Amino acid sequence: MYRFYIPEIYPQLVKIVLLDDDVVVQKDLTPLFSFDLHGDVIGAVGTCLEAFHRYYKYLNFSDPLISSKFDPQACGWASCMNVFDLIAWRNANVTARYHYWHEQNMRENA
Repeated sequence: MYRFYIPEIYPQLVKIVLLDDDVVVQKDLTPLFSFDLHGDVIGAVGTCLEAFHRYYKYLNFSDPLISSKFDPQACGWASCMNVFDLIAWRNANVTARYHYWHEQNMRENA
């Protein structure tokens, strides 16, 4: 879950490319830093070619909050290569949102 702390760890950065340790880089990744995310926090490789990557396969849509906030047909993403717009992240207060959801989950499972 260290990803949720990247903006705090690197407060001067505007964007970051995060790769899993098993990703093999075969060319210059510099163009990823100028990729326009159109205000979104994250850019990632989509995985919609397989049905098991749709949200309805792994989110609990019987929960009214989840069903009101997420599209069950929306796609997950490959977390092995992500581009984060840290300005958009900070503006959306993603780390605080993560803390909120983590605390809720810990209370429910205590």
